[in-house]
Amino acid sequence: MGGIGGVPFVGKTGFSAFSHHVPTEGHLLILFGPHIAISSSGELGKYMREGQDDESTACGAVLAAYSACCADHAQAERSFLGKSYREMLDVDDMQQSFLKEKVGQRFDAINGASEPLDALIHEAYQVVEDQMLSVINFDYGDGKIVLVGGVQINMPQPHQDHFQPLYFKALSGDSPVGVDLMSNFRYSGN
Repeated sequence: MGGIGGVPFVGKTGFSAFSHHVPTEGHLLILFGPHIAISSSGELGKYMREGQDDESTACGAVLAAYSACCADHAQAERSFLGKSYREMLDVDDMQQSFLKEKVGQRFDAINGASEPLDALIHEAYQVVEDQMLSVINFDYGDGKIVLVGGVQINMPQPHQDHFQPLYFKALSGDSPVGVDLMSNFRYSGN
């Protein structure tokens, strides 16, 4: 269902098509969110991929959107900050245009944070969550949708990747607000 930045760009139509493959009385489990990397030196947004000679960005699309916003912010006459997605839409790069708009809307908060890249990926997560909640429906049957949202954290070798859970709910047509299950992710110390 996803696209660059982890955003479910399939939209309502794509979700409907996807959900109609669920068996009768079946349930859906959807894991969603963007990713960020941490380099071996501790730098956010950099990742040494296996088989490559140099570090690259992760999430490249989100970081590119932020970089474009930084460059635009530095210009005396801003070309796209404050403009809507439709005003700056590049039909050959619609997903990146969408990300630039969403990052641009949150640019001041991101750029003013003590750790801008940490703020960036969490703002990107919120965009993904908002989009996910806007596309789901319960037209496929009586089953539940279990949504697990968060940030995938790509770690340098030899460490294992991590997942920071930020959303965990079971929703249904009878309970579209859902049951919050986040406490199941919290360590109780026992």
